[in-house]
Amino acid sequence: MTRFLLPCVWIAWGLSYPLMSWSLEAVDLFSSRLIIMPISGAILLALGVLNGAAALPDRRLWGQIALTGLFNMGLFQIFLIVGIATLGPSRTPIIVYTMPTWSALLAVFVLKERITLRIALSLALSLAAVGLVISQETAARSAPVGTLVTLLAAISFGIGTVLTKRMAVAGDVTINAAWQILLGTVPVLAVWLVFARDAYFHPEQVRGLLALAWLILVSNVLAYACWFRIIRALPAAVASLTTLVVPCVGFGSSALLTAAPITWLDVVALGLIIAAVTLALARRDSPA
Repeated sequence: MTRFLLPCVWIAWGLSYPLMSWSLEAVDLFSSRLIIMPISGAILLALGVLNGAAALPDRRLWGQIALTGLFNMGLFQIFLIVGIATLGPSRTPIIVYTMPTWSALLAVFVLKERITLRIALSLALSLAAVGLVISQETAARSAPVGTLVTLLAAISFGIGTVLTKRMAVAGDVTINAAWQILLGTVPVLAVWLVFARDAYFHPEQVRGLLALAWLILVSNVLAYACWFRIIRALPAAVASLTTLVVPCVGFGSSALLTAAPITWLDVVALGLIIAAVTLALARRDSPA
């Protein structure tokens, strides 16, 4: 089943970066999160209920869901938005996808997962790819705060992935995902209030609204419904490594949709990423 879920996540999240640029024609970055997150959470909640699950998780899970939602959704979105606003959407995804490194390290301590030689080599290849991209990004060098904040987004999502894996055996996956998104909206709202003076909404921008609809229905509802099942099926380190395909899709789609430039070093970096993911998923015998 995982082999079908993974491409959904890769395409949904990969296309989200160039489409995010289009959505800015209709609504500002922070405000878009306050549209996307609660609607996505509500749709996932409805889908879970229609599938026979209880709308409210077991009360023993609320603390875990709130903590995981804080890192996985709230802090990640805040740091990511600031990173994109500072560095731009073209290479921000590559810095974000240092996430597998943080997930793998945290999984050792929290989940007692073992980092095999194969996983260690996969992590090394992914970090080499990130280094190649960052080395040619003048914005990353001239805006260290933006780079740091984007790295914090990666660390936050890595923590959220490990925490999600820890509670993956408990409760309905779709319901847990829904409440993580809904509770993660709260800190985003708190930060939005600080920047509310810069908010805008242009409903006449059709392309921006269509991009916003994609971000809600595909990049969030579909992607998180698949992602939480992937976390349940795979070790946290391996699940995180599979997301390295996302910037590959992001680069390619950005080149097609927004004319973002791609250098030969980017191509080398993407090759390293593909090698890293292939290595991480090789010789897995799980029927999932």
